[in-house]
Amino acid sequence: METNTLNQTEAWIIALMLFALMLISSFAGKLLGNYIRTKKHSEEKLTETSTLTALLFFLLAFTFGMSSDRYDSRRKIVVEEANDIGTAILRSDLYPDSTRNLFRKDFEKYVETRISYYKIGADVKGILKADSLSQAISAKLWKRATDLSKDPSNLAATQQMIPALNTMIDVTTSRLSGEKAKVPQSILVMLFFLAMISAFYNGYSEGLKGRIDWLVQIGFCLLVSLVILFTLDLDRPRRGFVNLDGPNQTIIDLKKNFK
Repeated sequence: METNTLNQTEAWIIALMLFALMLISSFAGKLLGNYIRTKKHSEEKLTETSTLTALLFFLLAFTFGMSSDRYDSRRKIVVEEANDIGTAILRSDLYPDSTRNLFRKDFEKYVETRISYYKIGADVKGILKADSLSQAISAKLWKRATDLSKDPSNLAATQQMIPALNTMIDVTTSRLSGEKAKVPQSILVMLFFLAMISAFYNGYSEGLKGRIDWLVQIGFCLLVSLVILFTLDLDRPRRGFVNLDGPNQTIIDLKKNFK
């Protein structure tokens, strides 16, 4: 799921490295600006950096919005999955007690696998293993429901259970696909380079003036780094500050159906 180096690196490490690189870029720009000013012994025309900074902020807003929308979609899918599982569990009550107990026993195992699917964290192998196990259990539930559908006495139960199981199975695919969908690495790399270039030209512009306000420069670098930190954090709900613990609690609460 997360195979490239950028996705495997913690968001706070990336943000910290970017902050340091932006400061270095600002300092390098200041040195170049000072050099040009002193070498020519004349007042240079100041470099216009507002357009470049505006482009950086536009791209930051675009990327943050993309991450936010995908986080919201993932949150909704988890709640939707909990509702779909709960519906299927309730519809097992339509069968005779002996069959109902078999369904509920498998549903209990299924709920446990879906809980572990999230609690496994960012371990890719663990995620795929938990997903595979849940598919095996759902296949067992599906086979039982289709076998029972051949009995005319189960017609009413079948008409309710089959659609519920179908929806429950489909939503797991949507959830896994949603987790695989990340902000493209090319956009992030472009964003990092644009941030460093903006810092460089800000330092260069200040260097031409013969002075630089480091408080402003540090504040600018810190602000950009923090926005990128939370953008990456939203894009990685299995780790970091922003996660799906709240929505996942709706699936954990399904365990109450088996007490």
